[in-house]
Amino acid sequence: MSPWDLSVNLKDAVLDFAFLSLFLIVGTAMRRYIPVFRKYLIPNNILGGFFALIFGPQILGAVIRALGYTQRAYIPLNSERLGVYVYHLLAITFIAMGLRKEKTHWGKGPLSQAMTGISCFLVQGIIGMLVAFALIYTIKPDLFPGIGLLVPMGFGMGPGLAYAIGHNWEKFGFEGGGLVGLTFAAIGYLFAFFGGVALINWGIKKRKTKLITGMEQISSDVKMGVWKNKENPIAGRLPLATEAIESMAFQFALIGSVYLATYGVVYLFAGLLESYGLTELASTLWSFHFIFAILLSLITRKILDVTGRSYVIDTGLMNRATGVAIDYLVVAAIAAISITIVVKYWMSLLIMSVLGGFGTIGFVYWAAYRAFDDYPFERFIGIFGEKTGTVNSGLVLIRVLDPEFETTVAEDNIYGGAISIFIGLPLLIIMNFPMMFWNNELYGYWYAVGIFAVYGIVLIGVWRLIGFLKFRKVLE
Repeated sequence: MSPWDLSVNLKDAVLDFAFLSLFLIVGTAMRRYIPVFRKYLIPNNILGGFFALIFGPQILGAVIRALGYTQRAYIPLNSERLGVYVYHLLAITFIAMGLRKEKTHWGKGPLSQAMTGISCFLVQGIIGMLVAFALIYTIKPDLFPGIGLLVPMGFGMGPGLAYAIGHNWEKFGFEGGGLVGLTFAAIGYLFAFFGGVALINWGIKKRKTKLITGMEQISSDVKMGVWKNKENPIAGRLPLATEAIESMAFQFALIGSVYLATYGVVYLFAGLLESYGLTELASTLWSFHFIFAILLSLITRKILDVTGRSYVIDTGLMNRATGVAIDYLVVAAIAAISITIVVKYWMSLLIMSVLGGFGTIGFVYWAAYRAFDDYPFERFIGIFGEKTGTVNSGLVLIRVLDPEFETTVAEDNIYGGAISIFIGLPLLIIMNFPMMFWNNELYGYWYAVGIFAVYGIVLIGVWRLIGFLKFRKVLE
């Protein structure tokens, strides 16, 4: 079933929003008062998501049912509904990002960051597929091969994309594909923060860090996640008169209008494909709504810039809108994880995640010391955080090493992530080739892996040709 076709009771939707909001507050309190969460800088949305999972039908509900009680004494969060919210919040996030003021000069830092990120995506995908092949040829002959391709989606692209792609593959026989994608994303977050902080401590001991010499230099405000000892940062400015319209409301109105245009464009293209008998391709198109969303948001921004009307958009407020969408997306994504699906795929999830995680560490570390002119360890940590979580995960870890954002590492991470979306678009299409062109046969996945490998070789060749990548370690 398409996320657009699911019927949702308004009462359920409102209560879901209320419960997700409650767990964001719970996550904020847990980060503020529990030392281990402060130590590893676990974001509030991730904490809230795991508490929602624990107190929802998947864990607490299962315990209550196992004990024979019929009373529903748990939070009634439904995985299918939460998956739909994730799907739509993904597009909203991309739209808000696209409407922000664009960077006018890119340079080596963002481009190398993007190249590293996409190369890492390929490494994760190839590792995932090789594990899938090994399991299929030995002890798991019925395993859906595409599960290996959800490793880079969950780790490197975040829960929204992982759910959208996995959910689309369910019609090809991938049971619980969307929820498997969310599970990989949740595991990725654990790698990002527990692994990221461990790597930072290792870097400090090995004197690889340039700006800090110990974790004690991280301010208590950053650890607690609450600004108490310094002036609060500015969230944004008001581009419109408050007596006419609330500026934040206008930013949301722009986002909503672009999303409406996105729906219309995808609807037209899908209808056109169906008229030619390409029903499966039309169905797949809806999973790529986020691509149309970001393209239309960029076009909208360009029109406003050219016509001199972009003053109605405030980048700070759009950043806040992006942050709101991401917070609710993450808490919903983790709360939607199905324990039944985790049990079904536990071996694949475990092996792929462990090998994918360590493969990410190895490749990103190798690239960081060969593709940048400065701060290689800081860049390694930032890209590692992004390729196991999201851009925000990378920024959280960068802030540990660069508390005042004195370097360009954080900025390069943000804009490099934007560039990588466009460099990586062909890969998102290639991932669907086995279903689209080879009838979901196993040999089709081998072809996809081969295309991934060729893509990676070409990418690294171009990277080397333009002089941004050296094959010898150039920084210490």
